[in-house]
Amino acid sequence: MGVSITYRLEDFNQKKIIDKFGLTEGGDADLYLANNCFRRMTKYVPWRTGALATTVTVKPGSVTYEQSYAHKQYYGNRGNGIRGKYWDKKMISAEKKQLTREVENYVREKKGNK
Repeated sequence: MGVSITYRLEDFNQKKIIDKFGLTEGGDADLYLANNCFRRMTKYVPWRTGALATTVTVKPGSVTYEQSYAHKQYYGNRGNGIRGKYWDKKMISAEKKQLTREVENYVREKKGNK
């Protein structure tokens, strides 16, 4: 069974950006955030062959790990270094400020190019 990890811009204190630029949930900024979360989470995901960390579906607001054993790894992996269970929470704890800054910059650049 796979495991789907969802993200909302609100989780990253982006409400002021959503209000200021009229962004909607499921839009470009959500997809940008999901892609960055996926990219940053890779170093926290358990890794033997790399299949778990690289067999994913990224959509606005979510990253879904597709391997049949993803659920078991997410909730039960004992870990090795920074890799292990709850990899999204580990990544957010360590990198939330950088993620927030990246989304803010993305929105500013996108708004400036219109």
